Amino acid sequence: MNSASDWFPLIGDPSIDLVTVAVKVPAHRELVLAALAANKAVYSESPLGATGASFLTIAAGHVLDVIEAVLGDITEIDARTELLWPQVKLVDTGAMSVREVPDHLDAIVKTSSGAPVGVQILAGVPAPDAHFSLEVRGSDGWLKLTGNHPAGVQVGDLTLSSSVDFTAPDRPVATGTGPTAADIWTGAAINVGEVYASLARDITNGTHHTPGFQHAAHNSRLIARVEQAALTGVRH
Repeated sequence: MNSASDWFPLIGDPSIDLVTVAVKVPAHRELVLAALAANKAVYSESPLGATGASFLTIAAGHVLDVIEAVLGDITEIDARTELLWPQVKLVDTGAMSVREVPDHLDAIVKTSSGAPVGVQILAGVPAPDAHFSLEVRGSDGWLKLTGNHPAGVQVGDLTLSSSVDFTAPDRPVATGTGPTAADIWTGAAINVGEVYASLARDITNGTHHTPGFQHAAHNSRLIARVEQAALTGVRH
């Protein structure tokens, strides 16, 4: 396909059941709307649209999503952003580019469970040192979610640990078939594979367990609150 317009005949093909939107963010909206108009199931990479600062939309969006999944909806936000690395080296070409959006976020949020959370997201960290960590502490112990992929929490698998014994979480279900299937869904592919597996079950069973556009809209509004808090210095 040479341009976005080339996709539309394919989207309308009656033999197509699912449309995946994985192009650059500015084209997401047009393709998603076309797929919905054609009455297709749609899988879209995050974010749905191009509003807001790209760094916050992608990196902070995924981190805050995990916080809400573990501790409940975020009810209050205090935040500050900075641009600490104004130049960035492009991986594919090696060329230097000027960064126009914040690359550092410090935030304090309060959740509906009553737990306050300190959040820090930053760029410029060498890949061997980059990692994700969410630690929850209480009077009876602690638990941690950790991930070691340099691209962030949304990439790769997470490891759960705790100060007390617990039943291990279910193994990933998107493992395919065959003796080497486990190698297919390791590393960066595992989360995307799990979403596809969940979506396939929903389509087959007529259920709606996979996070949908309503969840994506909530996450976008949450990012907007973070950006507003960072710009105004006022709690949101």
